[in-house]
Amino acid sequence: MDGLWLIIIMITVGAVIGGLTNSLAIKMLFRPYKPIYVGKWRVPFTPGLIPKRRGEMAEQMGKMVVNHLLTPEGIQKKIIEKSFRVKMTKWITDEITKSLYSSAALTDFFQETWNVNDIRNTIQEKTEYFIKEKLDRFIMENKHKEIKELLPKGVIEKGDELVPFLARKVTKKGVEYFKGEEGRKQLYVLLEKFLQGKGSMLNFLGSMFGNDKIIEKLQPEIVRFFEDPASEVFIRDLIEKEWLKIQRNPFSTAAYLIDTDKSAKKTADLLNKELPLFNYLDSPLYEWAPSFEEKITKQWIPGVIEQVQGFLADRLSNLFEQLELEDVVRERVDTFSVDRLETMILSISRREFKMITYLGALLGGLVGLFQGVFVILFL
Repeated sequence: MDGLWLIIIMITVGAVIGGLTNSLAIKMLFRPYKPIYVGKWRVPFTPGLIPKRRGEMAEQMGKMVVNHLLTPEGIQKKIIEKSFRVKMTKWITDEITKSLYSSAALTDFFQETWNVNDIRNTIQEKTEYFIKEKLDRFIMENKHKEIKELLPKGVIEKGDELVPFLARKVTKKGVEYFKGEEGRKQLYVLLEKFLQGKGSMLNFLGSMFGNDKIIEKLQPEIVRFFEDPASEVFIRDLIEKEWLKIQRNPFSTAAYLIDTDKSAKKTADLLNKELPLFNYLDSPLYEWAPSFEEKITKQWIPGVIEQVQGFLADRLSNLFEQLELEDVVRERVDTFSVDRLETMILSISRREFKMITYLGALLGGLVGLFQGVFVILFL
């Protein structure tokens, strides 16, 4: 009977010691949070293992996340999956479709999102500034180039085609003008101006023959001049030379004619007046947006999703390098308070820690049993 009690006592003592030892070992993973000193002597095993190695643990967690969990290859594989594209397309389509039937206007959206009250004037100002900046830059960068370098090929070809047309037009109009009464009057005025101040001899000849007779002789000659094919060739050559001269001139000779401020304002005013967008700014979305629903949902959104999908997949490695996820994870873990880490780990492994404690008690009880049997048999 005494031997039985001895065995029971030794089993109990062994179980208690084993359970308490394992429980203490688990507690020492976290506690104490800070080192304990007696004078200048630091008590061994303080602080606990995790507080002591928190920096190393944070660094290893960062490496684990980047190298094994959130890898560019894994994210890329997920992004390029067809199911991911389908889900994203459906989600964005649903959100956009709800917005298309909203009673809000675009002005409300801009006001809520970017705190822009007068969107029309804002767009007008931005458009004017953009156009003026582009014009000024174009003039500055091209002022030393020849005009023909800046003109589209089609414009130059059209100008070349206009040269003979203009020559024919000038000769034709010249014939019509000088055959008519208006041309006759103009010749009379020119003759009067010519004879004035030309000396007594020319005045005498004018008074002797009479201006009317001179005009009668002069008018048919001028008409014949314009009717002569050689005159058309002469005028065509003159126009062609001037056209080539204009093309060879530096752009700076014509740039001064461009008022960039006025040009920008007129262009912006025209866009403001003609583009439908400006008419939609103050109207509720449900009045006009549903007409674009099919184009947006069937063409634009799938196209944008596909482009974004490819863009992200191709640049994930560089994106991960820029994000420096390893440092982010390390810094976040390193800033965790130890009690928070303890709570987080225990919330995941509390059951396992209890089983370790029970296992220690079991092993301690078995050791106590063997010790009790040994004492009874051999002592």
